[in-house]
Amino acid sequence: MECIEIYTGPDGHSQFRTIRPFEAAPVSFNGVVVSLSSPQPCESVLVHEFDGDYFLGWHNPPSRQYVVVLEGELEITVQGGDAARRFAAGAVFLAADLQGTGHTTRAIRSGRALVVNVRG
Repeated sequence: MECIEIYTGPDGHSQFRTIRPFEAAPVSFNGVVVSLSSPQPCESVLVHEFDGDYFLGWHNPPSRQYVVVLEGELEITVQGGDAARRFAAGAVFLAADLQGTGHTTRAIRSGRALVVNVRG
């Protein structure tokens, strides 16, 4: 499974890149074949709910964390080569730019955005 990682580049600015952190393989589960990745360790899980006008200025995440967008849409902006990316419901990205200039986060639709942060 591919996802976008936000990381700190050599210039100290946050950047986007595509990674494959989970390799899924077919597994039979109660007679149904599904694609399943191997388990990953998890330190904590947080659920965030944002209003449509939510904006968080330049920041770095407190630790590496997978962000799973359950509802709504977020826009992440970096100062590196790629300016911004949007993540709609169903998207998964890895916030790993622990140092440097960081990124901004904005809800871009009216109504709520619901995300789950999984710290590894």
